[in-house]
Amino acid sequence: MNILLTRLQNIGDMMAFIPALRLLRESFPDAKITMLCKHAGGVELIKNCPYYDDIIIVNNRSLKEKLRLIKEFRKRRLDYFIISPQDQGRVPWALMGGAKKIIAYKSVEFCGKDKKEKLPFFISIDPDFNPERTETENCINLIKACIEDAKCKLPDKIDMSLEYSWIKDESQNSANQLLRCSSVKSGKYVVVAPFSAKCDSRNWEMKNWTEIVHWINNELDCDVAIIGGEQESLLAKKLISQVGGNYLKDFCGKSSLDESFAVLKQAKGFIGLDSGPAFMATAAPIPAVVLYGSGDIERWTPPETRAPRINIYHKQDCAPCRYKVCPNESKCMKAISVQEVKAAFEKVIA
Repeated sequence: MNILLTRLQNIGDMMAFIPALRLLRESFPDAKITMLCKHAGGVELIKNCPYYDDIIIVNNRSLKEKLRLIKEFRKRRLDYFIISPQDQGRVPWALMGGAKKIIAYKSVEFCGKDKKEKLPFFISIDPDFNPERTETENCINLIKACIEDAKCKLPDKIDMSLEYSWIKDESQNSANQLLRCSSVKSGKYVVVAPFSAKCDSRNWEMKNWTEIVHWINNELDCDVAIIGGEQESLLAKKLISQVGGNYLKDFCGKSSLDESFAVLKQAKGFIGLDSGPAFMATAAPIPAVVLYGSGDIERWTPPETRAPRINIYHKQDCAPCRYKVCPNESKCMKAISVQEVKAAFEKVIA
């Protein structure tokens, strides 16, 4: 059996998809499973994952690239083409790629609005999208439809916990070296992911992070490690200049995803925004406090966790939204107080 799954998204989105991919592999251990991916972060996270056999990377939106992809699909003689909830618009690809059956949602709720699939009448199997379920659960629902159509038995209990268990020994060793060079001891530091360079509406005020970092060092007697990409490094430098002291370590842009995960696994806990690092912390698994702002918390929270996690969220009338720069003065983030973040972190590490 040949199965293709689409997941064109980035780190957090890919992490939320792993339980569905794991279920597919467990249900079809002998099938050839191909992943269709695009964003570099998602590709890097999944590159060594054992739950698929092959990967096709979408390079751009050109007609030439679309023709290349269709040829790749046809080579595989696909039995199932499964379209994940965020990848609406791939039914034409599946049709031209010769897939025998297409599994997809005809309509997906996106930030309070319905987003419809192209050529929905060609979808072979169309489960109902449930806006009250998490992204992970709705992804798993597609896999369940595939399992049932193939007349296979569903497991009595489906594991919906996040996972990132395939990092290589060299990545772990590199992370240990990074910690040693920074004079950071295992279990004696807290990881923070305080910034989103791509989506300013998610950011909490710098003065709040300054207070949190001082508190971690003074009250919890821990160092602080900042993680993020190269784009977050400028914001990290600004925070370091305001905090002062050598207990604040900047790892932004200095480690691969595997190395960042290895750093997370050895931390006392995590405090950060609703983003990729928050999903990674829950997969580690370590205690986590996650600050939710403009995003859809019902959709983007893990359905199962193996370590304590507290989500802090104050719903506003404009939620959920997808503004990268908030037109409403980021009321959702301003509603989060420093004191409730401190109290939540003390609770998860207790």
